[in-house]
Amino acid sequence: MPEYVHGGDVYSYAEAYGGVPLDLSANINPFGIPERVKQAMRGAVEDCTRYPDPFCRAARHAIGAAEGVDPDWLYCGNGAADVLDRLAAVLQPGTALLTAPTFAEYERTLAGTDIRLHLLREDEGFAVTGRILLDITPETDAVYLCNPNNPTGRTIEPRLLHRVVEKCAQNDIWLVVDECFNDFLTDGARHSLKLLLGDYPKLVILRAYTKMYAMPGVRFGWCMTANTGLIEGLYRAGQPWNVSVIAQACAAAAAGEAGYAVQTAACIAQERIYLTEELTRRGLTVYPGEANFLLFRSQDDVLHDKLAARGVLIRNCANYRGLGAGYYRTAVKTREDTARLLAALDSIQEGY
Repeated sequence: MPEYVHGGDVYSYAEAYGGVPLDLSANINPFGIPERVKQAMRGAVEDCTRYPDPFCRAARHAIGAAEGVDPDWLYCGNGAADVLDRLAAVLQPGTALLTAPTFAEYERTLAGTDIRLHLLREDEGFAVTGRILLDITPETDAVYLCNPNNPTGRTIEPRLLHRVVEKCAQNDIWLVVDECFNDFLTDGARHSLKLLLGDYPKLVILRAYTKMYAMPGVRFGWCMTANTGLIEGLYRAGQPWNVSVIAQACAAAAAGEAGYAVQTAACIAQERIYLTEELTRRGLTVYPGEANFLLFRSQDDVLHDKLAARGVLIRNCANYRGLGAGYYRTAVKTREDTARLLAALDSIQEGY
């Protein structure tokens, strides 16, 4: 089997150690699936005797109403990764600019594309700065940005992001902005580009319900763009029934759970402050983040293995471009989860 490069692999853990770990390697809402979404999930079971709606009409209309976006500007997929695959198939950019480090799926889907990397600097806290404007050139066909970025958790300063949008438009460049962790920001509206969609036909925004509504096993993501030609191409780029009946029902219900997202973001923001302080107190270098996870550095290159042996999974970031051994990402969850992580770290430091 090929190497699996993402977090959330509780199945390999079960093979190696048995049981279920505290999974901090995947950035999933610790408060679980909202009850309304669970009800929709259960209610959709009987509808599984029919093929899914290939156009995800109910989900698109619910999301469009929640986001204030024309439903015809939405394309839904089997998770954001599915949408990324289709985007690459339709756009077929000859040259693409990515930041490093960032989400590995962008590069995977762009196989055959000339990938150019904009390296984020540790001495700048891995923030995207004005330096990126120098790398957006007329020779670039597509720019992919993650905001907030994975694995750093950093957002792009809004004025700078708008300059990126404008420079891409001036040079006829596709701009794909992944906002899948936007809901975990306490000021998410300030960082979203969705109000600019109507003015920039080569702007594409990626979103998902996987993380905020704790349903990675269901798989539902979507993109937003005013470019209806691109939307048509996405439908043609793969099978028509890529989003299951259950996933569509869950998405339609999740679209009405904005209050749940706001409450979650507020709780995570408080816990992130506490976790940052406690990790720093234990001698770890913690980089400033704004989402539901933190990037940190340890002198211990096998810290992830030691924590796994103690029932805690974190994301080893050694395979991220621009990082290396000793870099890790941990999800920010509840105080109880944080206590388990800290206790495991303490036992390692104390030699137990």
